[in-house]
Amino acid sequence: MAKMVPSEIPELLLADPKRRAERHVYQSLDRELGGDFTVYWSRPWHRFRPDGTGRDGEVDFVVAHADLGVLAIEVKGGTVSCNDQGQWVSVSGSGTPYNLKRSPVTQAMEGKHELNRRLKRLAALSRRSLNMCHGVVLPDNSRPTKDLGADAPLELFAFGNEIGAGKLGDWVRETLMRGAKACDPLGPEGMRALHEIIAAEFELRPHLASALAHDMKKIELLTAEQAYVLESLAGNPQMAIAGAAGTGKTLLALEKSLRCAKAGDRTLLTCFNNALAAHLKGLVGEVENLTIAGFHELCGKVAHQAKVSVPDLQGPVFYSKTLPNALEQAMQARPDLAYDAIIVDEGQDFDREWYDTLRLSLKDMDASTFHVFFDDNQRIYGGAQSFVDELPKLSFRLIRNLRNTRAIHRCLTPWYDARGAISAGPAGQPVDWIDVKSKEQAYTNASAFVADLIKTAQLQASDIAILTGGARDKCGLFSHAQIGGAVPISASDLRGKNRIWCDTARRFKGLEAKCVVLVDIDQLIDDELIYVALSRPSLLLRVIGLPADILRLKGKLGS
Repeated sequence: MAKMVPSEIPELLLADPKRRAERHVYQSLDRELGGDFTVYWSRPWHRFRPDGTGRDGEVDFVVAHADLGVLAIEVKGGTVSCNDQGQWVSVSGSGTPYNLKRSPVTQAMEGKHELNRRLKRLAALSRRSLNMCHGVVLPDNSRPTKDLGADAPLELFAFGNEIGAGKLGDWVRETLMRGAKACDPLGPEGMRALHEIIAAEFELRPHLASALAHDMKKIELLTAEQAYVLESLAGNPQMAIAGAAGTGKTLLALEKSLRCAKAGDRTLLTCFNNALAAHLKGLVGEVENLTIAGFHELCGKVAHQAKVSVPDLQGPVFYSKTLPNALEQAMQARPDLAYDAIIVDEGQDFDREWYDTLRLSLKDMDASTFHVFFDDNQRIYGGAQSFVDELPKLSFRLIRNLRNTRAIHRCLTPWYDARGAISAGPAGQPVDWIDVKSKEQAYTNASAFVADLIKTAQLQASDIAILTGGARDKCGLFSHAQIGGAVPISASDLRGKNRIWCDTARRFKGLEAKCVVLVDIDQLIDDELIYVALSRPSLLLRVIGLPADILRLKGKLGS
């Protein structure tokens, strides 16, 4: 049996009385041709003329063979006749005459030429002399004894005689074999090309910028919805609010800070990451009664205001002990600098002792507002950290991942603890896991991807972040003057037109971007850092690295 396209007669055509003759031919070709033939039923075409106007046509059947060539067949049901003026007429079984606009021979010939023209556009076939044939099948007519015209020798036709006798397949072979020896074979590549031309499968994807904008709108609506949490917790001045990455902690912390400041409270919003603090300042600008500062930046400023001297001794002890002690001394010297409300974001990054210092910075340690937002999933990676004991006793857990699309959320699954989070976002674009053979290839891929996002997908450079698993100054990509046409900046710099965030996964804690590209993933060793890196994008994630590192970051998914 031949390979038929479509493989079965569609219901719509089965029920159409006008396609009776074509159905008959379809069934005969299916039975009588072998598996080395491919038969296409009802192939429309359109061509633009030189003057810009269009021309439509259709080939009822296209029969193709890798060695013998291509046959374009026109089928005409009913009793067919032609007068001396060249007018062809088909009379239906009910006796109704139909004037044919063009001779069926002409229709088959036009279809043949159109197929040949399109095949010749391909470089692999352009120099070949292909065996392109045309023919007409008249299933309701008996074979006459002479040609039907100068352009219509009997050899071009198959009649009811052949179909009834099971010889339609023989007619197809004879028609093709007539010129096959004098022509080049179509070959497997020609068969593939023909299939692409007249039966290509395709799936159109949404324009990326439109798809991302649609997903972002859903995420923004979900995030705005999250404000209900603050309403439900309004009667509790001191709270610990936990949640995994993407559950909206940072935006809730910012919203809580703004509400406190608007109520007239002297308010502090603080976090460990200076880049995050700078980002939050950029979001809201100057707000009366509100101070936004990284914790160590805060310690230094308040100490300066209170005229507490701070030894200029850089190092771990300076940040873990000296600066927090300076803040404590400053508050003792200047109680007027204390806050009515302190909101802490990314609280899992704070040392236990710093919470004592922050409480001493409240006007009333027991009654003033003290909200701590922290990632309880990152806490499992901290091991010996005991900061949880210092948190407010009343707690609430956020369980919905609002930041990430479901596609990105799935790749986070291996890195969540048993409680995890529920994905509430849109389906989103698939995560791109890109295997490369070297860092240089990874950098080239990242740069080309960014260029495509900006030029083709129409994203802003400020929507994109490239994160390295290692140190920023060790990433060769970041030393380039431009990446994909955009200027690289650090996470602590304010975003702007044609400026793209390029920093470490660690310094990007608490931040997010619509699109994130991960490079140097061989240096993403700690489970916590992998979790942080994978959770930074809201809409689009591309991970580029050696195959073994890709599999490692996929974790338990393994595929």
